Amino acid sequence: MFLLLIMSLFISCSTAKEDLSDVLFPVKKEKVLNNIDYTEKKSILDENLNAYQVKDMNSFSLYGQYFANEIKSNAATYAGKNYLELLGDSKEINGYKIHLYTRKESEKLEKLLLEKLGKPAFDKGNEVERNIIWEKSGKIFILNNGDAEIQGEKTKESDLLCLNTNFTTLIINATQTTKYSEYLKFRIKNNKKVENYPYSLYDKEEN
Repeated sequence: MFLLLIMSLFISCSTAKEDLSDVLFPVKKEKVLNNIDYTEKKSILDENLNAYQVKDMNSFSLYGQYFANEIKSNAATYAGKNYLELLGDSKEINGYKIHLYTRKESEKLEKLLLEKLGKPAFDKGNEVERNIIWEKSGKIFILNNGDAEIQGEKTKESDLLCLNTNFTTLIINATQTTKYSEYLKFRIKNNKKVENYPYSLYDKEEN
């Protein structure tokens, strides 16, 4: 009986999943990628940033939820298969990117973030293209989503980027299609903090 209990504990520990919401970035690369199968490449966000694309997306959850799915069975990664990339350098991970091609997971992700992070600092757009941004606990969450057609299937596509807020240049570039980018430039130039100078105040002053 005792042996069975020990074996059960060993199995549960060896199959434990990492929740991205619990990770305090930056974190040592080995801590989150140990025993994880992944491919490494340069991030399309920044050539100085490495992207470690996890082969089994279910190795990680976000607030206890999983998002692995695809438009069609055996779909190519770039055209239908949801994926997760951990972002950093050769030593540390500083954030992640989740890309979803499926409507079910896209709607689940948006609902989850609104529930866990609360009212966004920025929320503009419509069903065709919507940009939602939160700044919470030293992290910035940038969610872009909208209607799309992938492999002939009408769907909702989403892209979530989460980084430390000290990645200012990268964050400005990632939000450059929105007014939030101008707000960040203004805040940095004038040494203002999000706690006492939220986007809503900037937007009011600009208008």
